[in-house]
Amino acid sequence: MSGNNKYPQVVFHLTEQSFQQLYRMYWKKVFAICYNILRDEDIAAELSQDIFESLWKRRNTLQINASIEQYIFRSAKLEVFEYCRTTSNRQKHLQNVIQNQSTEGTCTEDTLNYNELYKTINNLINRLPYKSQEIYRLSQQQGLDKKSIASALLISEKTVEYHLYKALSFLRDNLAID
Repeated sequence: MSGNNKYPQVVFHLTEQSFQQLYRMYWKKVFAICYNILRDEDIAAELSQDIFESLWKRRNTLQINASIEQYIFRSAKLEVFEYCRTTSNRQKHLQNVIQNQSTEGTCTEDTLNYNELYKTINNLINRLPYKSQEIYRLSQQQGLDKKSIASALLISEKTVEYHLYKALSFLRDNLAID
């Protein structure tokens, strides 16, 4: 333990009952943190659920160097930051694509079709649940494999496969040409 840390490092082993108690005690506060930053109830609720889901999945190995309340609130802020960073990166990428297309001076039918398709795909991706969006982007836009995504998000490879299948099926169904 370092000298400036007023909380010892503690390994938590949450029981179902203690987890339910933490959930009831802190879910509304976590939601409020997320909502106050994002101003979107659906996203705030989904991020709040993700925080508690991660806490439950890591219940037997969780090491906390602060009070559980501080840990949960910090997790909420980090989850919102990650969501904003991912959204910001997607917007920057889209702007770069549009800028590159316009600087080439080729406003051909193909370019217009490409831009329209790219916009449609992004709109469809935004309609997916947050976790499916996140996994799809890590796979398709950042080129990560299933194992890397599972490791980064602390989920199983099967969960990654499920969300990728769900996202790709949704896109395929909504992009079907008559």
